[in-house]
Amino acid sequence: MPDQDKKAKTTEKSTDKKQQGITTRDSSDLKRLWCLLNVQSSKQQLPAINFDSAQNSMTKSEPTIKAGGHRARGQWHESTEAVELENFSINYKNERNFSKHPQHKLFLEIFTALVKNRLICREWVTRAPSIHFLRVLICLRLLMRDPCYQEILHRLGGIENLAQYMEVVANEYLGYGEEQHSVDKLVNMTYIFQKLAAVRDQREWVTASGAHKTLVNLLGARDTNVLLGSLLALASLAESPECREKISELNVVENLLMILHEYDLLSKRLTAELLRLLCAEPQVKAQVKLYEGIPILLSLLHSDHLKLLWSVVWILVQVCEDPEASVEIRIWGGIKQLLHILRGDRNFVSDRSSIGSLSSANAAGRIQQLHLSEDLSPREIQENIFSLQAACCAALTELVLSDTNAHQVVQENGVYTIAKLILPNKQKNATKTNLLQCYAFRALRFLFSMERNRPLFKRLFPTDLFETFIDIGHYVRDISAYEGLVSKLNLLVEDDLRQIAENIESVNQNKAPSKYIGNYAILDHLGSGAFGCVYKVRKRSGQNLLAMKEVNLHNPAFGKDKKDRDSSVKNIVSELTIIKEQLYHPNVVRYYKTFLENDRLYIVMELIEGVPLGEHFSSLKEKHHHFTEERLWKIFIQLCLALRYLHKEKRIVHRDLTPNNIMLGDKDKVTVTDFGLAKQKQENSKLTSVVGTILYSCGFKKRCRD
Repeated sequence: MPDQDKKAKTTEKSTDKKQQGITTRDSSDLKRLWCLLNVQSSKQQLPAINFDSAQNSMTKSEPTIKAGGHRARGQWHESTEAVELENFSINYKNERNFSKHPQHKLFLEIFTALVKNRLICREWVTRAPSIHFLRVLICLRLLMRDPCYQEILHRLGGIENLAQYMEVVANEYLGYGEEQHSVDKLVNMTYIFQKLAAVRDQREWVTASGAHKTLVNLLGARDTNVLLGSLLALASLAESPECREKISELNVVENLLMILHEYDLLSKRLTAELLRLLCAEPQVKAQVKLYEGIPILLSLLHSDHLKLLWSVVWILVQVCEDPEASVEIRIWGGIKQLLHILRGDRNFVSDRSSIGSLSSANAAGRIQQLHLSEDLSPREIQENIFSLQAACCAALTELVLSDTNAHQVVQENGVYTIAKLILPNKQKNATKTNLLQCYAFRALRFLFSMERNRPLFKRLFPTDLFETFIDIGHYVRDISAYEGLVSKLNLLVEDDLRQIAENIESVNQNKAPSKYIGNYAILDHLGSGAFGCVYKVRKRSGQNLLAMKEVNLHNPAFGKDKKDRDSSVKNIVSELTIIKEQLYHPNVVRYYKTFLENDRLYIVMELIEGVPLGEHFSSLKEKHHHFTEERLWKIFIQLCLALRYLHKEKRIVHRDLTPNNIMLGDKDKVTVTDFGLAKQKQENSKLTSVVGTILYSCGFKKRCRD
């Protein structure tokens, strides 16, 4: 044990000596660099000579020292300073906390000298070789990693000078070509401004210097690293509303859309994130529409990169607040694409890169190697997918404010797709799952706010949960309003959750047919009436969706005995046959087939996609909207044309014309439906039945059924 203690003490002493030797050497190197930087430019002889490397510069200039003369001393000083700056950038390339380093005071003095005697001194910048100015920028960039040095740069007035130099170099680069030193300078300067903009209170320094204008101009850069550096700096600035407003005043959207359309994945990712932030400004959303950005954004939904998709979807959320943009998104197939993402049948990829890591790598020239270099774990991928699905729900929530859009969501099996997301998953991240459930419930609640969709939801939830769902109210955007609903759902016992899952499966429009009647597959139950039920069906060998009404012939309304029922059925079939053969009008429902099976009458007809006129009036009242006079006339004229066709040309009396039998479809297209009580009268004859009269509608109909 004594020998081991002695050995340990010897090791500690040697380590201390080694560290002390390194510290002493570092101190000597730093002092030498500080002395070189502290020489005023007016006392220097700075030849415009470019050295291939620091070592070559030192070797070439040493013989001239002996020759004497001011020019030789100037060359020696320049090459020596270049070597020291090069050594500094190599030795401290991985340092992050200079203020906690043992040589903090020397670092501070070097930084101050770099700013005051190099960066701020126009005489030095004008006369110094390009490569030497680049070395100064590299050292400034390294020191700028430490937040306290960023404050010092501002106090010394270095930000304004740096912005001016960046503007000059950017103009030369964009106007005259890609000189490598210019590219390297721009990469380092954009990195410095990104570091400054990473702190909220410092962003105003950057915009006050006008650097954001140059950064926007650099979005047209041909070099990838310059472009990425500009995107990173602008994205950091755009986190603050004041800076975001100033950026949006510039011509930025057209360049961003071009990058999204034509550039590589990494550039698209950063561009989408920047555009997402800028879309908080109304003029940016207007420009996205003006420059035909919606089809470009929708084309990116085919990507498999999670972070790119997330940013693009949130751009769409903000853009589709404009009704015209919402319509355009539907026309270009945006609703189908969002629902496709929600179904989760795609393999997504992502990476660990962030703005901070990408910015550092960009300045060091390693950005392409770093990006996608480390895959996420399956758990992290799943959490990112939850975030993406929440964004898609948010986009659909905004889109369904348009009745036509909402109808397409329902037609594309959207209620089933979204409803599946509300089911709890205890094996996943609880916070992410709960947030996704809130967004899914909100999208469903917006769909429920439309009268024609409500029968679907009555089949989804148990009574107490459905009551909470209703009590939230129509068109409530605040996501926290849905947290109580999510908590209540997640506290349900396993049997109740299983029942809800089965209810959700029951509204799946793509499920296997529940049964076949005749040659028709029964897909869904649409509603019930006094005489039977209506189903959504499809022919075995076809793709078109139809409606099929099932009439129970044992209903007392058809007669008390078989003879009376047979007579009633014969009359109904006869009338429907006449109607089927004669009615061809755009505002009258088409009938295709009538057949008997198992004491039931089945009537196959056109499936009308729309909402009953009465329900539509109720829905508008709940939204506090009203029909315009133009819409009223449009509906009224179509209804008159339909009735004129029936009465004058076909001598058919509907006899059950109510607001619930007048369907209002896309673009206010009117269709008269339900001809179950219709009668065709002979020429110069009169109908004597009470059906269809005021007496009938006042209660006689009910007494007849009883």
